[in-house]
Amino acid sequence: MNKMLDSYKVLEFPRILNSIAGSCRTEIAKKKVLQLEMYDNLADLNEEQNRLEEAMTIHRIMGTLPLAPLHDISAYLAKAKMDGILAPEELMAIDHMLENIFQVTSYFNAYEGEIILLRDLVEGLEGDNGLHIEINRCIMPDGSISDHASETLYRIRKSMHALEGRIRHSMEGYLKSEKNSLSMDTLSSKNDRLVLAVKAPHKNEIKGLVHATSASGQTFFIEPESVVVMNNELNELKSQEQTEINKILQSLTRRVKYNYTRFYFDQELMSELDFIFAKARFGCDYDCIKPDINESGVLSLKQARHPLIDQERIVPNDIIIDGKMLMITGSNTGGKTVALKTAGLLSLMAISGLAVPAISASIPFFDAVYTDIGDEQSIEQSLSTYSSHMKKLIYILEHATCRSLILIDEIGSGTDPQEGACLGEAILDTLLRRDCRIIASTHYGELKSYGQSRDDITLASVGFDVETMRPTYRLKLHSIGSSYAFEIAASLGLDHEIIDQALHNKEERMSEAEKLTEKLTKQSAELDEKEERINTLLADNEKLHNRYEHQLSVATKQKDRIVEEAQQEANKMLEEAKKTIDELTKDIMNQGALKPHQVTAAKHALDQQKYEKKEVVKVQDHVFKKGDHVKLDKMNREGDVLEVKKHELLVDLGGLQARVKDTDVTFMHSASKPQKVKKAGTRQHMKKTGHYEVNVIGMRYEEAMNIVEKFLDDALLLGYPSVRIVHGMGKGILRNGIRKKLDHLSYIKEYRDGGPNEGGLGVTVVSFE
Repeated sequence: MNKMLDSYKVLEFPRILNSIAGSCRTEIAKKKVLQLEMYDNLADLNEEQNRLEEAMTIHRIMGTLPLAPLHDISAYLAKAKMDGILAPEELMAIDHMLENIFQVTSYFNAYEGEIILLRDLVEGLEGDNGLHIEINRCIMPDGSISDHASETLYRIRKSMHALEGRIRHSMEGYLKSEKNSLSMDTLSSKNDRLVLAVKAPHKNEIKGLVHATSASGQTFFIEPESVVVMNNELNELKSQEQTEINKILQSLTRRVKYNYTRFYFDQELMSELDFIFAKARFGCDYDCIKPDINESGVLSLKQARHPLIDQERIVPNDIIIDGKMLMITGSNTGGKTVALKTAGLLSLMAISGLAVPAISASIPFFDAVYTDIGDEQSIEQSLSTYSSHMKKLIYILEHATCRSLILIDEIGSGTDPQEGACLGEAILDTLLRRDCRIIASTHYGELKSYGQSRDDITLASVGFDVETMRPTYRLKLHSIGSSYAFEIAASLGLDHEIIDQALHNKEERMSEAEKLTEKLTKQSAELDEKEERINTLLADNEKLHNRYEHQLSVATKQKDRIVEEAQQEANKMLEEAKKTIDELTKDIMNQGALKPHQVTAAKHALDQQKYEKKEVVKVQDHVFKKGDHVKLDKMNREGDVLEVKKHELLVDLGGLQARVKDTDVTFMHSASKPQKVKKAGTRQHMKKTGHYEVNVIGMRYEEAMNIVEKFLDDALLLGYPSVRIVHGMGKGILRNGIRKKLDHLSYIKEYRDGGPNEGGLGVTVVSFE
C-alpha cells in the first residue's frame, strides 16, 4: 500500500473515497470506505463488483437506503455483556439501531425484484421489536426515564410531587407569617433546598437549619425545622426513585446482554449494507457501470469521464490500449494529462471494487498503478524538474511488473530534447519488454516516430481548434497530434517576426520526410476537425428540425383549441340571445302583437348561425383487393390487406390483425407476390370480452412494465378507445410505475382509477387520443 500512496494522491483517489464516505450513515462503513485499496484477489473483487451492481439496481428503483446516522454500539454491547448497567443514552443508541433495522427491512420487503447476492445481508438482520417498544416506553426522547416505566416509579414520583407541593406551600406560609423577620419577600435556594432570607437580629426566632449567611453577615438563610423533616422525607423518596430507575435500566440491559451476539452481527450487517449502498449511490449519481475485470491485459474504456470534473461540461473519451501502450500526442493545453488521470483513476476505482463512469469498461487486474505526472520541483530534496521525474521513473523501473499500469506525463521532458527523447525510448523499451501496460504523453517528434515504428504502441492525439485556439479535449485514437507551439505562442502575443524566424529555423533543420509527415499530420488533423464540426452542425440541424416540428405541432393544437373555444363562446352567446328573445316575445305575444310561429322562425334562424363541428370524411377512390399494401392513417403503421368485405378491410400488421374502414387507410402499392396470411399469435395476460385488459398482479416490476408497454401498443393498433390495467393495490409500486410510464406516452389521452364496478384502486382505466 505504501508504494501506492503517491499514485493514489496524484490521481485524487482520496477525493473519490471522501465523497462516498460522506454518504455513509455508520462510522464503521465510513472507515471502511476511507481504507479502500486495490484488491489482490480476483475472485473477491468480482464478487464485490457483482454485489455492487445488484445494489445499484435496487437503488435506481427504490431510492436511497433509509438508514439514519448510527453510532458504533460495540462498547455498549461489551458493557452489557460484562453486567454493567447501560445509561439511557446508551440504550437509546441501541434502540436507534433497532429502528434502523426495521426501516431497512421494510425497504427491501417493498422491492419486488429478486435479491440474490445481498440476500444473506438482508435476511440476516434480526433486531428485537419487543425491546425496541420497551425502550421507547421506558425512556423519553430527552433521555429521561418515563413516569410509567414501572408502577413503583409512578407511585414514588407521585409521592414526591405531593411532598414538593407541601414543602412549597409551607415555605410560602412562612413568607406571610414571618415577613417582618425576613430581608426578602421571596424564597431562595441553597444546597438544592428552599430557604428563608432571615434578618440577623431575628435568626433565633425561626427554628431550623442555617444553610448560609450573606457576605455582610446581616442575612441568615434558614430552612425551617418542619420543612427540614419534609425535605429529609423527599430525599428518601429520591433515593428510592434512583434505585427504581437502576432496576429499570438493569432490566433493559439484561435484554441487551441476552441479544449480545444478535445485535453485534446486526451492526456488522447494517454497516456492510451501508458500505455497499454508499458506493451504489455514488455509482448511480455519476451514471457509472460495473467494469469487466480481465486477466488478458486489455484496457478498454468507452466514453470514459473523469468523475471529479463537472459532468455537464466534461468531454467523454474512448481510452483503449490495443497492444501494450497508448502514446498520446498533441498540444500542451489539449488535455493529455486529463486523459492519463482518467485512465489511472478509473483503473484504481475498478480494482478497488467501485463502479466507473463510462458506458463500458474492461480493465486488467492490475497489481499497482504507478504515476509520473506533474513537473513540480522537489524543494525539500533540492531536486530539479528533471531530477524529480527521474527519481519517479527509477522507482517505477524497480517495482513495476507485467501486471502494472504505468502513467507517464511528458516522458523525457525537463532536459535536452534529443537526450530526453533517447532516454524516454530506452525506458519505454525496458517497460514494454517487461509486458507492462503503459499510457504516456509526449510532444517530442522522435518519440512520435518511435511510437509509429512499433506495432504494440497505439498512437492517439488530443484535439485543438486552430481557429479558436482552444483545446477540444477530444481524444482521437490512431492519430498523431501537433504541439501547435507556434500557433499558441502567436495567440499569446509573441512577435510575428520571432515566430517567422522560428518557423524558418525549423524548416531548415527538418528532412523532406519530416516535412511531409508534419504536413500530412496537420492536414489530417484539420480534416478531423472539419468532420467533427460538420457532424456537430448536422446534429444541431436535426435538433432544430425536431424543435420546429414540435413547435409547429403545439402551435397547430393551440390554434385549433383557440378556434374551438371561440366557436363555443359564440354558441353560448346565441343561446343567451335565444333566452332573451323568449323573455321579450312573451310580453309581446301577451299583447297579441306577435304570432307563435313567427317566434319559432326567428329562433330557427339563430340556430342556423350556431357552429357545429363537422367531421372531414375521406373519399376513397381506390378499389382494394387482397394483398394490397396499405398504411393505417391514425396509427402510422403499414400492413397487408387479408380480406375485403364491402367497405371494411382486415389488415395484417406484422402478425396482428385489425379490422378497419377503407377510408381509414391509404393505398401504398399492390402486392408483389402472393402473401400468406399469418395467424394471430396467442397473447398471454390478455383477454377480449367487449373491453381490453391486462392483469399484471404478482409480476416482477420489470416484467410488468414490459407487458404493459406491449399491451398498450396492441390495444392502440386494434382501435380500442380505452383499456383496463389490473395491477392490484398492494404497496402501490406497480400502480405508481405504470402511471409514470403513462405520463410519458404521447398517445394517452387520460387515465383514472377504476370505478366501484371496475376494480377500484386496483385498476387503472386508460383512454387513447
